[in-house]
Amino acid sequence: MSIRTKLLISYMILILVPSLGMWFVDDWILNKVTQRNIVYAEEGVEEVSNANYQISKKLLTTYGKYIIEDKAQDVATELSYLLRGRKTYNYQALRSNEELRKVAVQEIRTAHGIAGYTIVFDKNGINLFHPDKKVEGQNYALWKDRYPEMWQLLNRAIKEKKVTGYLTFFDQHNHVRQRYTASVQVAGTPFVAAAVVNIDEFFLPIHQQIKDACQETIATAKKSIKKHTREMNQTLKLGGVIAGTLFTIVALLFGVYFAASISRPLRRLQKGVEEVGEGNFAVAVPEKGAREVVQLAHSFNLLGEQLTDYIAKRDFIRDTFGRYVTQEVVKRLLESAEALELGGETREVTILISDLRGFTALTADMEPEEVVTFLNRYLGKMIEILTDAHAVIDEIIGDGILAFFGAPEPLEDHPLRAVACALAMQAAMEEVNARNHADGLPHLEMGIAVNTGQVVVGNIGSEKRTKYSVVGAHVNLASRIEAYAVGGQVLIGPATFLRVRDHIKVGETLLVKMKGIPGQTSLYEVLGIGEPYNIHLPERYETLTPLAAMMPVHLQRISEKIVIGETEKAWITHLSETSAAIHLEGELGEWEDVRLFLLDPSGREILQRIFAKVTTVKAGAGNEKDAQIRFTSVAPEIYPIILQAIGRG
Repeated sequence: MSIRTKLLISYMILILVPSLGMWFVDDWILNKVTQRNIVYAEEGVEEVSNANYQISKKLLTTYGKYIIEDKAQDVATELSYLLRGRKTYNYQALRSNEELRKVAVQEIRTAHGIAGYTIVFDKNGINLFHPDKKVEGQNYALWKDRYPEMWQLLNRAIKEKKVTGYLTFFDQHNHVRQRYTASVQVAGTPFVAAAVVNIDEFFLPIHQQIKDACQETIATAKKSIKKHTREMNQTLKLGGVIAGTLFTIVALLFGVYFAASISRPLRRLQKGVEEVGEGNFAVAVPEKGAREVVQLAHSFNLLGEQLTDYIAKRDFIRDTFGRYVTQEVVKRLLESAEALELGGETREVTILISDLRGFTALTADMEPEEVVTFLNRYLGKMIEILTDAHAVIDEIIGDGILAFFGAPEPLEDHPLRAVACALAMQAAMEEVNARNHADGLPHLEMGIAVNTGQVVVGNIGSEKRTKYSVVGAHVNLASRIEAYAVGGQVLIGPATFLRVRDHIKVGETLLVKMKGIPGQTSLYEVLGIGEPYNIHLPERYETLTPLAAMMPVHLQRISEKIVIGETEKAWITHLSETSAAIHLEGELGEWEDVRLFLLDPSGREILQRIFAKVTTVKAGAGNEKDAQIRFTSVAPEIYPIILQAIGRG
């Protein structure tokens, strides 16, 4: 029976007593009714409070499980980044690594203190990391008989990727408690990360708040009932029989109001808690009734708002911010206030720079909307590959991309990862160009440079505009290497080559002289990489074929996208899919950029162009020169002419 019904029945009894003229039992009856009303009020409030506690317990336990499972997954993911790929593990060295310990052993807190922690053990049951260092190095089999539930969960965690469950233990007061544990295998390692908490730590504080509110409500109800009883007794004695009818009406109305003022808010609150338990955090209950009921309703509404706000902000920040920087940077910024501070650190990273060859010329006659669609198709594929490789995309300028590996989270294999990513990007150009061809769009060629070295990495800018970026001489060197990369080519610097040479297939080696760098620098063309990446670029026919008849061309020298010289006396003497040998009269320097126009039989220029880079120049008699060039961009209409000239058409 509800509180309202019980209270109304009690008031009906109070009405019948004066109506029957039972003056001699007035005090005795009112006293008994008062005590009964207090009991009913206590029972009703306790019933609602118990219901609220059970629902809150279910909600907060589910929320606690989510936090625990998420924490175990986060630790496993971070350890996988730090430890995967190793053949052997020195446990003593791992334990002495403070960075690993901070990742492996973390406290799980609530608003009321520490509720649990994370641990790491291997697939033999040996504890690697534990908050109690005395436990580290011990095998969980020692506690197999004492804690069979723990042992069963541990055995499952060793065999299964993700395991969750409960286990029972006794606290320092010898009370039975429950712990909830979530275990996740650390990918690429023999370890398992686990999060363990006393699950009731998540709902006991709320339970205590509900219990306190219940006691306050009961006290107020007792006081109100006793006060009302005294007033009724005086009215009965003063009014007597003449005021009986009026008293009956007033008492009945007041009883209805009083019962409703207690029962209605509590019923609404109970319904609201049920909706929250079903996942509707936006539910709100009216803050009406007694002061204690109002406070309880206000606390409930505040809890729903906080849960809704937290989930909305978390999802919005991760989804939206993740489109502008990588997930690693987003995670660092969300989890650490210090990550927003300006400044940086010196760290070895590997820089990757890519750029499309001849993109400006290819899109000169296209509409702006078409250029954006054309460019986004290319960038979408490249960004997908970079993100999968855990690169930080520093900047996208037009058709150029600057990215780096090894920060903010350290990666021991960042040179190898960067080279594999560059090869994957070049290999993906076949898919991009197939879609371009289907839509009648030009063929794209991309050059990529990879360089490894010490740079400054961190938050660069001002308080109003900050960017997580890298600066330093090795970034500039990567940019200069990119200038020597022709379409379809991946060039790496000397430092990167020393780190990956046992894993890659090398093509030609270039000896070049760069601005600001004394002497010559060796650049290495990468054609493929072995396991676990196993990426190899398709072979190109690069053998120069002598032409039966020299092919006349107009040649323009280009610097910073500006024509600085031109000669009409030039002929292609040898040709391949990727390069050509040219005899000319005029000026030409090694590693200059040039633009060629083929001529039709009448000597007029064919509109489609070839962009290339000069690799060697040999002086001949007078002003004559023989040069070799590598194509950086060839218009699609020119390829059939080249293939026919070398007998492959």
